Amino acid sequence: MRIGDILYFSTKYKFTELEWDDKDNLLEAFQDRVRGFYIEPIEELNKKCKAFAAGVLCVVTIDFLARIETSPDGVQKRFEYWVGNNIKEFYTPNLDIPLQEFANRFYKEFRNGLVHEGRIKKAGQFSYNYDALVEFSEVNGPEPIMIINPKCLQEAISKSFEKYIDKVQKEESIFQAFKCALMRDFQLEVEYARR
Repeated sequence: MRIGDILYFSTKYKFTELEWDDKDNLLEAFQDRVRGFYIEPIEELNKKCKAFAAGVLCVVTIDFLARIETSPDGVQKRFEYWVGNNIKEFYTPNLDIPLQEFANRFYKEFRNGLVHEGRIKKAGQFSYNYDALVEFSEVNGPEPIMIINPKCLQEAISKSFEKYIDKVQKEESIFQAFKCALMRDFQLEVEYARR
């Protein structure tokens, strides 16, 4: 984010203020970025019942967190792995749908549909009408329609994010992988900001 001549890593931290070997500084800046750019805006959209916009931002948040938390061996693998390992509703098969197919449907119908086409494929939907994170319609057809509650999805993402931060704080190897991922993805911004 650019304000005037200053390039910001997060809502509060400038790229020039990042201290790569200071775990507390880096974690605080990262938490500010994730909360300020992703989670808090999703919460505001959910309060206003803006399901589609909240859902889009949830999908983008998953993409970002998956890239930082897992090895970058392909977007689909990374996204499905993160979802399957961090959101229990996605690793508990529903309606006898095998786990692989379940995560794959969410990736293809929601993530790809939204990121590439600005729509959810195969009639998938965001809705606050259900209490569960994931529901399936009773529609007759080749497969039931997937319905996602964006408020529940945001809550699951937030909970997973907090667990990840805790791991980064406690385990040096996870901190080093986290730091390397940030440096990999933001190297150009850091160089640009220091000019």
